[in-house]
Formats: sequence, C-alpha cells, structure tokens
Amino acid sequence: MAHTSLQKIRVIRQQLVAETGSFTTDWNLVQNLLDELMVNHQQYKQFAITKNIHLYS
Repeated sequence: MAHTSLQKIRVIRQQLVAETGSFTTDWNLVQNLLDELMVNHQQYKQFAITKNIHLYS
C-alpha cells in the first residue's frame, strides 16, 4: 500500500504542476488533485511511521 500511495503522490504532483502551469487552469481539478494528494500523503505517512522510515526517502 505504501508504495502505491507514494507512486500516486508522485503522479498527482506531476498532474498539479502540469495543470497549474497551463493557461486555462481547471481549478476544480486542482482542488480534487490536492484533496487526493492529502489522502495519499496521510496513508504514506502512517505507513512510514509504523515502519520507522523517513518520508519520501
């Protein structure tokens, strides 16, 4: 699960960069991506804490 969350975080980050860098930014999409990013970050953070590993290492 953690690897999946970390991969999703990377993909969402790329999507956010692409979307906010475009001339016609869809702010509803950006908000949805940010919400999804937070969920995946929380999941990865909980995994990292239980496995005693550094975040995003």
